[in-house]
Amino acid sequence: MGPAKALIFSAALLAGAGVLAAQEMSADAVRIYSAPYRRPEATIAVDTNLVELAVTVRDRSGKLIADLQKSDFALLDNSKPQGITFFSEQRATQPAAQTPGAPGPITPTNSPAAEPRSIALFFDDTHSGMAGFDRSRKAAEKLIGDGLRPGDRVGIFTGSGAVTLDFTADTNLLLATLAGMRRHPDSASRNGFGACPTLTPYQAYVIANHLDLLAKDVAAADIKGCSPEIPWELALQQAQTSAENAWVPLKFQSSDVLGALMAVARHLASAQGTRILLMVSPGFVTGGMEQQTGAFIDTCLRGHIVVNGLDDEGLLGNGAESPESLGAIAGPRAAWAGKTMMLRGQIVTELLADAATSTGGQFIHNNNDLAGALRSLAAPPEVSYLLGFSPTEKPDGKYHKLKLTTTRSGGYQVSARPGYVSTVQTPPSETAQQHIDRVVASGESLHQVPAIVKVSAAADKQDRYRIQVDIALDARRLPFGKQSGKSIQQLTFVTVLEDASGTYIEGKQAIMDLALTTANRAALEAKGIKANTSFLAPKGAYRVREVIREAVHNQLAASNSPIEIR
Repeated sequence: MGPAKALIFSAALLAGAGVLAAQEMSADAVRIYSAPYRRPEATIAVDTNLVELAVTVRDRSGKLIADLQKSDFALLDNSKPQGITFFSEQRATQPAAQTPGAPGPITPTNSPAAEPRSIALFFDDTHSGMAGFDRSRKAAEKLIGDGLRPGDRVGIFTGSGAVTLDFTADTNLLLATLAGMRRHPDSASRNGFGACPTLTPYQAYVIANHLDLLAKDVAAADIKGCSPEIPWELALQQAQTSAENAWVPLKFQSSDVLGALMAVARHLASAQGTRILLMVSPGFVTGGMEQQTGAFIDTCLRGHIVVNGLDDEGLLGNGAESPESLGAIAGPRAAWAGKTMMLRGQIVTELLADAATSTGGQFIHNNNDLAGALRSLAAPPEVSYLLGFSPTEKPDGKYHKLKLTTTRSGGYQVSARPGYVSTVQTPPSETAQQHIDRVVASGESLHQVPAIVKVSAAADKQDRYRIQVDIALDARRLPFGKQSGKSIQQLTFVTVLEDASGTYIEGKQAIMDLALTTANRAALEAKGIKANTSFLAPKGAYRVREVIREAVHNQLAASNSPIEIR
C-alpha cells in the first residue's frame, strides 16, 4: 500500500438504499452489505413448534395439479406419521373451472391477470465464474427489457453487497444497475486453496469433515509430488490440516452470502404483490450450516416468498471443480473429480435446490438457455399448497428428515422441503440485529463507539431539499480482533429519518466487514473512517436517528439530530 490517504466510505443514495463504496481499500480488506432499513413491526410472542411446508404437485408430464385436499397428503417426520394441522391452496391466478373434488392439471381460463410481482434478483457475484456471470447478466437484461408485466417491480441485490437497488419499475435504472455490476470473487474459492496441496472448496469441505477418504488421498499425493521425501502418513496429516484451515474461511464466506440472502428475504417479505426471490449462482458449499439455511427458508415461507434458483454455470457445471478445468493438477485428481462430479454438484447446489423445493419454486441447472430460464423462474407456480404440522416429539436440536407423499394414485411428483432443524425451545438470546433494532426504537443516546454525526440540509440542483448525514469514526479507538494475521472488525450503520413527532419516514442500513493488514490498519487509524448518506425531503422539521454498532465488543453509538428545512 502506498502513502496513507484519506479513507472514505461513502454511503450514497441509490434507489432508496444506502450503499457503502470503499476507496483506497482492496475488496479483500473491506466487504460491504447494504439494504433499506425498516423498523420491525410490534410482535406478539407465541410459543409454538409449528413447521411449515410449501408444496407443489405435478403429474407425469410435469403439469401442476390443482384442487387437492388435506386428506390427499401423508407426512412423515423421521419416518413417524404426522397430522397436518393446517392446509390451504395458493393460486397465482383465479382458479380455473374444474369439477369439484377432481384434481387435475390446470387449464387456461379467461381469469383476471395475476397480481403484480415483486422480484428480487440476487446475483452471487462472489462465487460466479466470469462466463456464467456475464451470461446471467445478459439474461437478466432480456427479462427486464421484455419479460415484465405492468405493475411488476424488480430489485437487484448481490452476495458481496457491492450492488443494491431497491424494488423499482424503472427499467432504465434497472438496466444501468445491471451494466455496472462486477464480480467480486474470492480467488481461493475459484482457483483452489494453497500451492501444495491445491484444494478446491468441495475437496476442503469433504476432507475437513471426514466425508471422502479418497479426496484426502488425492491431496496427500499432491503433497508427495511437491516433497517426495515426506512419509505417506505425514502427507495425510498435512492434507487434513490444510483442508481444515481452508474450510474455515470458506465457511465464513458462505455464511456471508447466506446473511446477504437473509437480508434480502426480510426486505422482500414486506413488498407488495407476489414475492419471488430469484437466486443466480453456481452454488456454494453450505454443509454443516443447517441452522442458517433453515432460518433462511423459514423466513421465505413465512413471508410467502417463492425462491427460484438458476445455476449460471449452465451445461459446464461445477465451475472450477470440473475435471476439464483442473489443467496442471490433472491425473489422480482429475479421475477423482470425474467420479465425484454428480455428488459434488448436489452438495455445491444444495441450497439452491432445497430453497426452491421448500418454497414451491424451481431450480434450473445444466441449461445454457439462461434467458429462457430466467423468464420461466420469474413467474410463481400457478398453484401450490401451504401445509403446517406440529411435531409429536419434543424438540431435540437435531435435523429431521421429512417425506410428503400423495395418497392418490397417478404417479404424482411432490416437491416440499426435505427437512428442518428441531430447535430446542430455550429463552431466546438477543441477536445483534435485535439489539440494534431495540436501540433504534429506544431513542436513547449512547457513546460506546467513537463517532461524530453531523446533519445539514440544502437545496440540490433540481430545487429539491436534501438532508445530508456525515459520520466520522476515530479508528484509533475502535477494538479489533485477530484472524489469520489480520485485524478484524464489523461495523453496522443504521440511519433513520423521522418527522418531528418521531414517526418513521425512511431508513438505511449497511454492514462493513474489515479484514485489515498492518498497513491498512495504520492508514485507517491515521485518517479515520468517514461515511455519509442523504435523504430527499420536503420542507419541515425532522430528526435523524443514527445507530452504529461494532461487533468485537458489541458496543454501540446512538444519537438524535434535529434538522429543519425552511
